[in-house]
Amino acid sequence: MAKNTASVVTAVSDARTPESSLLDHVERVMHSRVERFAVIIHLSSLSQHNRQPYHIRIAARSFDTITNGQDVQLYTMSNNDLVLMCNEVDRAQVDEAVGRLRILFRSDPVAAGDDDDGGKRFVSVYGFDNSYEKFLDLARDWAAVAKRNPSGGAGFLGRALDPNSLAKIDEAVSKAPIAQVMKEQPAVVIGAAGLERILFREKFVSMSELQMKAAPGYDLFSNPWLFLHLTETIDKRVLGMLVRENFADRKDALSINMNVKSVLSTDFQKFDEAVGVHTEKVVIELQQIDVFSDIENFTRAQNWLRDRGYLVLLDGLNPISLQYFNPGLLPVNYYKVAWGTEFIEAQTDRTRDQIGDLVDKVGKDRFILARTDTEQAVRWALGLGIQKFQGYFVDRLVKKQAEKSARARRAKT
Repeated sequence: MAKNTASVVTAVSDARTPESSLLDHVERVMHSRVERFAVIIHLSSLSQHNRQPYHIRIAARSFDTITNGQDVQLYTMSNNDLVLMCNEVDRAQVDEAVGRLRILFRSDPVAAGDDDDGGKRFVSVYGFDNSYEKFLDLARDWAAVAKRNPSGGAGFLGRALDPNSLAKIDEAVSKAPIAQVMKEQPAVVIGAAGLERILFREKFVSMSELQMKAAPGYDLFSNPWLFLHLTETIDKRVLGMLVRENFADRKDALSINMNVKSVLSTDFQKFDEAVGVHTEKVVIELQQIDVFSDIENFTRAQNWLRDRGYLVLLDGLNPISLQYFNPGLLPVNYYKVAWGTEFIEAQTDRTRDQIGDLVDKVGKDRFILARTDTEQAVRWALGLGIQKFQGYFVDRLVKKQAEKSARARRAKT
């Protein structure tokens, strides 16, 4: 296995970075500059808590309306900046999309500020009719830095996925020892008296450990669409392992992350046969980005899961994304929303009311606060009527409860 993994790493060692791909694009249009322009969204200038991976993915998705069906290409740079290469595109459409993005990050001073006031810019625009050389120099500088830092450093997270590297990494993942990188984390119900019960135990693949085994030096999250393809292979491996579970004897419900396409696959049908009549013990977690990119198949999958008795959870949510859709339109059992400092920063009566409205929109019974790493997060959530939690603080609570129960059992013997 180690030998196979090493051969894959060697084979993909020449993978391109988004910076080098952008530079190729800029150089390729050197002699056709009319009606071309580039837009840089400086997400790297945002506050740290606004630069989490899910923020970057949501920001990239906000440009879907102009990248679909038009000559526009989006590059997600290694430092999290977004670059749009536009040809014969109405500038007003781009400005409208950028405006929506400013609203998403309106609590951040960079997004809320004026790009012409001398401070950090949120957006820069380069018209190729008069600023081509300036942007070309910038693209060359980016590519040079990425070449010097191929595996990270100075804000770089590793080489980005591209179709060539994806195929080879996909092969490595299909052979990786998946059981060795599986982790488990409980979600619980907490009331005024403390920990009440286990809601479910989530089994998931540690992507950091899988990356070290199958794709060292690569940022598997650099391209959300290619990553979704890769996770279909991961889903297949996980389902193949879980068909050996004895669901009749399970005390706590099991939660697993799946792609929409994976739920509709023959591999899931085999898993369903193994689950049998115990579907109420299984929670299927679907990612927001996957659901909204394939809403037709999601509807098919969700209806089938509901009819079979599975519970469905929508994951990958945060306060920003909740402002852009009505949870009532998606008939799922749970919504998992990541805790972040945006919940408590700049707290005023108005912002508290807005957050309360978001919780009510989801429904307190369906709201699971994820990444609950502190007691402060639990206290804040309980104040809003939220009682379902998952995160490192919860892990410690469950561990202490298990130790307490073990001591009580030993005392009786």
